[in-house]
Amino acid sequence: MESGKARLVAAAQSLLAEHPHREPSTRELYEAAGVAAPTLYHHFGDKDGLLQVVTEDAFTAYLERKRAVPRSGDLLVDFAAGWDMHIGFGVEHPVLYALMHDREEERSTRAAQIAEEELRRGLERLAEAGLLRMDVDEATALTMAMAIGCVTQLNHSGGSATGPLARSMCRALLSELTGRSSEPTDAEQAARLLLARLGSAAVLFTQAEEALLRQWLRVLTEGSAPVRNIREDGPDE
Repeated sequence: MESGKARLVAAAQSLLAEHPHREPSTRELYEAAGVAAPTLYHHFGDKDGLLQVVTEDAFTAYLERKRAVPRSGDLLVDFAAGWDMHIGFGVEHPVLYALMHDREEERSTRAAQIAEEELRRGLERLAEAGLLRMDVDEATALTMAMAIGCVTQLNHSGGSATGPLARSMCRALLSELTGRSSEPTDAEQAARLLLARLGSAAVLFTQAEEALLRQWLRVLTEGSAPVRNIREDGPDE
């Protein structure tokens, strides 16, 4: 039989999936899990402790999906793809994303720390390639500020993670960081970028349709010359 702790995590995941823009109450959580309130306090301390676990689980799953996406070998194209996935995660999980970055109440999670650490590593690679026009500390702060601001605005306005606002902010960020464009230059890069965006977009296809589309895109990504060795993710890898 599933433990009370596991049932609470599953209940929180279910409630957040059903109502992604609203944080569930403590009562809703333990009633949905079919446990008494003391069970929640025993395992997690309080509601915030439970939601932090759920946030970190969701972000870990996102990172695994992101790392599985083929890279183009072009740092700027891959940065743009990473931006899409990061913004997509924030739009798909608005409450969890807000909890990740809730510094005012000192509830910033390990997931937010990992996002910033991986972003820093990616920006260090851009610097090593001679593409970064500022120091890594400034670039990290700028990128995090723009990503969090973009997600916050999209969740407020109901915008798309790959819509005009997100695209314009990505272009502006890359221009400020590197002075260069992020647009793909050939069919292989375009296919790789689309593969990355499939990982964060809302569900548009059946599983069979998406699998077939991924297969076609991989044919394009495998049909060109070998990619460069230097490569890196976007806002959090």
